Amino acid sequence: MALLFFLYLFAIDFPFYEFLEPQSVGWRLWTNYANDLIFAFAFYFFLCLGERWLKTWQVRAGLAFAILTLLEFAQLLYPAPFIEALIMSPLRPLFGNFNPFDISAQFIGIGLAALIERWIFAKMFKYRQL
Repeated sequence: MALLFFLYLFAIDFPFYEFLEPQSVGWRLWTNYANDLIFAFAFYFFLCLGERWLKTWQVRAGLAFAILTLLEFAQLLYPAPFIEALIMSPLRPLFGNFNPFDISAQFIGIGLAALIERWIFAKMFKYRQL
């Protein structure tokens, strides 16, 4: 849980404007896709906490992708100004305008998390791989 919390703080409070030139390619990639990638990565590991019910990495990855994709498509129906009026301020970075490329960033984040779980954590903690 601490890893998820620190990833959230990193994504929200990282001073990218100190390292990236305004309106450069890196700036646009960070502002548009970094949060999607980081939150998808963290969400996959959040689902790993339910390993008793979600037995395989394929189920966890599929569920994470399905939920995040549904949230992305929900932005078509409920754009950011409407949602911002309804929710607390810490959750505002999760909502915005629909962007189909966000789905690919989420897919990459979930894929990276699954690879790290399967290749690194499985060897570090020597647990059974399904």
